[in-house]
Amino acid sequence: MACGRRSGDSKRQVILFILCVCLCQSAAETLRYSLPEEMEKDSFVANIAKDLGVPLSQLAARKARVVSEG
Repeated sequence: MACGRRSGDSKRQVILFILCVCLCQSAAETLRYSLPEEMEKDSFVANIAKDLGVPLSQLAARKARVVSEG
């Protein structure tokens, strides 16, 4: 009887773990912008806050990062 109960508990834990992983990955969002090499220095590229749909004040609160590849 105790063995059947443990099996149900571990199934529930696995389902909860999978649900948490799915929710964490769906909350993350990646935007990619490409820039031509000939673009002038200090040119406007994009409004990241507007593209993400969040107020500018929340970018710092959510610890948003801009990563340059290359």
